[in-house]
Amino acid sequence: MSVKRKAHELAKAIKESPEYERLTKAREVVEQREAAKIMLQDVEKKQKRLREKYAAGEQPSEAEIEDLRQTMELVSFNPYIRDLFEAEFAFGKMIAEVWEIIAEALGLELPQAQPQGDEPEPTVSKASSKLWVPGRDF
Repeated sequence: MSVKRKAHELAKAIKESPEYERLTKAREVVEQREAAKIMLQDVEKKQKRLREKYAAGEQPSEAEIEDLRQTMELVSFNPYIRDLFEAEFAFGKMIAEVWEIIAEALGLELPQAQPQGDEPEPTVSKASSKLWVPGRDF
């Protein structure tokens, strides 16, 4: 039994998983929608700036953290980006579970920051209009 061969089999199984298929479809949908693509790029730029600060040993300001939080909240109203975020979360959860299985089998200890299988999945609320529309009940 070749470890590399098994790794290739695992990669193939991951690529065929519903989580990966959902993730790739969600990415394609965002790429096809210019507004969603621009919003996502904005979030990614802000996340990258914060990661670079952390990597350099700097602490981001409260204003920078709040700006990212507000941007994330705003873009989550876009249904295409929200679907992408949910797909990324589901895929990440599956990968974390694979790591847990491997670590357990090898007797390794994973850092506590790894998501646990019994943690509830975060929910993203559906966007709704705050505008009053005649004849529509709230």
